[in-house]
Amino acid sequence: MNSAPAPPDHQSIPAEQAGACASPTSRIEALDLVRLLAIVGMMATHLLVPLSMAPEAAGPESAAAQVAGVLAEGTSSTLFAVVGGCSLVLASRQRLMAGDRRGAVLAGVLRGAIVMGLGLLLETVPTTVMVVLVPFGLGMMLTAPLLLVPSRVLLPLAALLSLSGGPLRALVPGPVELGAVTLLSLDDPAGTARGLLLTGMYPVITWVPYLLLGVVLMRSLLREQAAGWSPRWSLLAAGSGAAAAFVGYGLGPIAGAFGHSAPGSWYMAAAHTGTVADMAGTTGVSVAMIGAATFLLPPHRHVRAGILRPLRAAGAAPLTIYVAHVLLTGVALIGYAIVSGGEPSTMPWYVAGAGILGIHLVLMVCFGALLSATGRRGPLEALISRLVRRAVR
Repeated sequence: MNSAPAPPDHQSIPAEQAGACASPTSRIEALDLVRLLAIVGMMATHLLVPLSMAPEAAGPESAAAQVAGVLAEGTSSTLFAVVGGCSLVLASRQRLMAGDRRGAVLAGVLRGAIVMGLGLLLETVPTTVMVVLVPFGLGMMLTAPLLLVPSRVLLPLAALLSLSGGPLRALVPGPVELGAVTLLSLDDPAGTARGLLLTGMYPVITWVPYLLLGVVLMRSLLREQAAGWSPRWSLLAAGSGAAAAFVGYGLGPIAGAFGHSAPGSWYMAAAHTGTVADMAGTTGVSVAMIGAATFLLPPHRHVRAGILRPLRAAGAAPLTIYVAHVLLTGVALIGYAIVSGGEPSTMPWYVAGAGILGIHLVLMVCFGALLSATGRRGPLEALISRLVRRAVR
C-alpha cells in the first residue's frame, strides 16, 4: 500500500519563496496590462519604426515613427522579458507551495522549450520581424532552475551578467549575428550558439538578467501582498526604476550596432547592445512601469468594466497575440512581393505605417473582448499549460 504523501518541507524552500507560498493565488491583473504595453511597443517597433528609415517617409507619420523608435526600441522587448521572469514565479508558485521543487523547475524548462520550438517554426514565415521567441525560450529554460535560488544570490548574479555582458560581446571575434535563429541556421552550430549566447540581437547573456530581475521583483511583490499590501512598494519600484533609467540614458549618446557593442562603448545607451547604460536604462523603465501599474491597480483589485477588461484579457494572452502579429506581417509581406513582382522598393500602408499598426491594435482589442466575454484563455497559453500539466505531474 502506498503511504500518504508527506507535507511539504517548507524549511527546504528559499526564504523568498516562502513569501510567494503564503501569498494569495489570484491573478495580478496589473501585470497583464504591463505585458500588453510590451506587446504594443513591439508592434509599433515592427510596423511604425521602419518608416523613420524610409527615404520617402515624411510628415506626421514619419515623426510618429521616430518617437516610437525612441520610446519602444529596446524598452518594449526588455519589458516583455522582465514580465516573463515575473510570470515564471507565478506559474511555479502552486508547485512550490506543494513542495514540488523538481516539478516547478521541470515545468519552467518545458515551457521555455515549447516557446523556443514555436519560435523556430515562426521563423519559417517570411517577415521583417526579428522574432524573439527562440532566445526568450532559451532564457526561460536557463532561468527555471534558478527559481530555487534565493534573491540575495540572484541579484548579484544579474548585476554581474549585466556588467560583463556588453564587454564580453564586444570582445567576441567573428561576425555579428543580427538575424534571428532559424531551422536553416542550425547547420552552423558554432555560429548559432555564438549568436544565441553573446552576439545576436537578443543574446541570452543580456536576457537572463532581465528574467532574473523579474523573478526577484515578483517575489518581493508577493511578499508585500502577503504581508498586507501597501502602495509604498509601488512607489519605491517606480522611483528606483525611474532613477536607473535616468542614469542609464543620461550616461552618454546613443551609439553602437544592434545586438553588439563596440569596444569602449560601455556607457552608450544604444538599443540591444547590452552595454551598462543600455541595461540600466531599459531595466529602469521596466521596473518603473511595473511600479506605476501596481500603484494604479493594486494586486488585490481587479478590472470590473470598461475598456480595461478586453485590454487585460489581451494582456493575459501575449504569446497568441505575438504569434498572430508576426503571421499577419508575413502575409502582408508575401502579398506585397506578389503584387510588386518580387522587387519591393517602397513600404505600402499594409506593410508598415500607422494604418496597419492601427489594424493590428483593433484586432488585438477585439480578441481581448472575445476572451473577456467567454472567460477563456489565449489558445496558445491554454495549450502550453495543458502540455506542461500532462508532462510534469
